[in-house]
Amino acid sequence: MKNFFAAFCIIIMSVIFVACNEDNRFSSSPSLRLEFSTDTVSFDTLFTELVSPSSMFVVRNRNKNALRISDVCLAGGDDSEFSVLVDGQYGSVMNDLEIRANDSLFVVASVKPLKNGADKPLLLKDSLLFTLESGVSQHVLLMAHGRDVTFMHAEQFTSDTLLAPGHYVVYDSLCVAEGAKLSLCGNTTLYFHDNAFMKVAGTLEAKGGYGSPVVFRGDRTDKLFSYLPYDRVPGKWGGIVLASTSNGNVLEHCDIHGGEYGIRVERGDTAIERLSVRSSIIENFTGHALELLSAKANVENSLIANAQGNCVKVAGGNVSFVHCTIANFYVWKQREAALALHNSIEGEPAPLYGAKFLNCIITGTKEDEVMGSFTQFGDTVPFIANYLFENSLINTIDTQDSCFVNIVYDSVGVAPFAKEHFRLIDHDVFDYDFHLTEESRAKGIASDKWLDILPYDLDGTLREAGSIDAGCFQFVEEAEEDAAGQ
Repeated sequence: MKNFFAAFCIIIMSVIFVACNEDNRFSSSPSLRLEFSTDTVSFDTLFTELVSPSSMFVVRNRNKNALRISDVCLAGGDDSEFSVLVDGQYGSVMNDLEIRANDSLFVVASVKPLKNGADKPLLLKDSLLFTLESGVSQHVLLMAHGRDVTFMHAEQFTSDTLLAPGHYVVYDSLCVAEGAKLSLCGNTTLYFHDNAFMKVAGTLEAKGGYGSPVVFRGDRTDKLFSYLPYDRVPGKWGGIVLASTSNGNVLEHCDIHGGEYGIRVERGDTAIERLSVRSSIIENFTGHALELLSAKANVENSLIANAQGNCVKVAGGNVSFVHCTIANFYVWKQREAALALHNSIEGEPAPLYGAKFLNCIITGTKEDEVMGSFTQFGDTVPFIANYLFENSLINTIDTQDSCFVNIVYDSVGVAPFAKEHFRLIDHDVFDYDFHLTEESRAKGIASDKWLDILPYDLDGTLREAGSIDAGCFQFVEEAEEDAAGQ
């Protein structure tokens, strides 16, 4: 029995030894190939002069024999804007690599686009070539787009300045001094680095156009996950602060998104118009999207959506919203209501002289998306909290308040409700389209009285008397809209 056991062990060890020898036997047969986890490494649009985040792929040998790789090289050589790290080796050419049978090695790629002088991102291409001992050559394509940008570090404008159209990356802060005006025009994008913000003590005038907005966003152009660009993630930069000395600010055809807050107007003179917003988008913030503190402000034809705080917070002042869609479907964390009205700021009186919401949509998934917090300060302080909602679709409790005129109440249990008014509310990929559905009860409920000053919706679609919809978008059939865009 002992002899049998010894013989059995010898046989098993022999099999293992032979198998290991087969795994370690190198082959130069031209029929053998490497396998790659991808055939193309594609980077998102990158800023020139900055190194990209790294991207990794795997090289596998699925064969029964080991393979020698004579060299791995970038086709562009030392002039390539791409860089690679292959199995611990770095450079434009790496020689004499080995990969055992059924084993793998890792490749890490990055790219640093050079300035190109072009108005639009330019395509960069290179190939990483793998040449086996057999002479067989295989490759993985490397691709990226490089965009020229201007970098701003703690930039301060102390005199009137017109910023040329283009792309700007802001680090730390961008400030407009008291008495100065910064003007921005269409086809201008400000990319704010993590925690960077804009503070205006003077005046900001940002005027884009249909199809050429002024954009304020974070500077991450890559993806958090394959389905989720960082540009859809809130809290990636600070926001815009209009200081108490800042008056006469105008935002037209602007797109502000993805920050910790959108626009915060600090307490100032309620007799002077502090802010005018028209045909703009303000969405996706970890704080309030639009916060107006004892301010005189007008907002027209605009989308204000998705905030962990309020989409719109008004504390005192005199404000007007016409043809606005105020919609809160924020799901990253527990959130506040779409709209909040107050007559105090940190316990101090802040008279709400007027808050008008005309031809608007105010909705979200809560049972009540309109919150009012009004304080009585005693006989010595007049109680001032004036508001009006008219010809609008509103998700709030019907209290028979005379300040709600011609209102369609968006209520739980009454279809369509909340997201059913809009084309797309996709929380899985955080994609939102606030154009109206054919079933929406916001259709046709708006007043004609604002037609002269707002004849077109946020897209530039003509509003026609007698069939005007509440909110910033006039209903259009999707097929018709697609045809118009071709």
